[in-house]
Amino acid sequence: MDKISKILDRKISRDSSQSLFSQLEEILREGIDDGTWKPGEPIPSERELSKIYGLSRMTVRKAIDRLVAAGLIYKVDGKGNFVSEPK
Repeated sequence: MDKISKILDRKISRDSSQSLFSQLEEILREGIDDGTWKPGEPIPSERELSKIYGLSRMTVRKAIDRLVAAGLIYKVDGKGNFVSEPK
């Protein structure tokens, strides 16, 4: 199993006390931290993540916005979300 499949196979628990967007943020952060997605590479789109995890696009967007605020990813309008260079 490749790294991307391993990350995307992680499950989100609706029974957890942790919010859905926080769980997704943690999964994506892990993929960035362990090198699954390298700087400059795109992460899956909001639509793809929404479908993979059974979440609304608003929930996915909130997780992505938090990663943008943390400086881990950046958005390119019309192109997607990409992993930032480490600081």
